[in-house]
Amino acid sequence: MLEKLKEIRERKGFTQEKIADFLKVNRSTYSGWEIGKDIIPLSKLNDLANFYHTSLDYLIGRSPTLEEVKQVQSISMTSVANHLKDVRKSHNLSQKKLADRITTSQPNIHKYENKKSLITTYYALEFCKQYDHSLDKLVGRNK
Repeated sequence: MLEKLKEIRERKGFTQEKIADFLKVNRSTYSGWEIGKDIIPLSKLNDLANFYHTSLDYLIGRSPTLEEVKQVQSISMTSVANHLKDVRKSHNLSQKKLADRITTSQPNIHKYENKKSLITTYYALEFCKQYDHSLDKLVGRNK
């Protein structure tokens, strides 16, 4: 899912150790994210986008261009909640129908839309794929 993590790291000349140190995780944890064994948390993905001065959409392979963008210190839970709700309503979907489309539960959608918890990377990627939506826009990163 996140094929660009290794590509951009190598292009910029960094080791896994250097990136892991920056993210304050073990190298093996970062390696698991890079090879797709585990899914990187959205907050860490945002940190990487800031580090590389690029978009989340580039890191997840939705944008072909490695473009310079301004840093966003943290993900906006309000933006996530609003975007999820707006897209769901624009498609005339119930929370249950949206949950089914992205393979989660209705209570999770309720939590995401009501700012009780931040959507996980996996479900955010599924949402973006299903609705051809920008991950940057979903989490409140403006290019």
